[in-house]
Amino acid sequence: MKSSVCLPAAVLLAGLLASTGCTWVDPVPGASRVTLVMPQHVGHCQPLGTTTSQVKAQVGPIHRSESKVQEELLTLARNSAVEIGGDTLVAEGPPSQGTQRFRIYKCPPAPGT
Repeated sequence: MKSSVCLPAAVLLAGLLASTGCTWVDPVPGASRVTLVMPQHVGHCQPLGTTTSQVKAQVGPIHRSESKVQEELLTLARNSAVEIGGDTLVAEGPPSQGTQRFRIYKCPPAPGT
């Protein structure tokens, strides 16, 4: 009788562990063209605003992969940039507890493109 009670709990735990490595954020059309650059590369760009991305860094007692959290934060920021007509992002600092802030810019095309 004990094994029938433990099986659902084991299946639930396995699903939870597997989900911590999954990406839960999908890019919108055009998000792949938004670039992340260093602050010194936006001197010729028009500032459009800022966005704060936030995702789950932890699911219950389980911490999600830092790389997945960073990937999702950047995807959310790119999605926000697309929404307001931006094409370039600058991170205002590193991610902290599943949150990161970005500045959004519209930059002129590079010569020859």
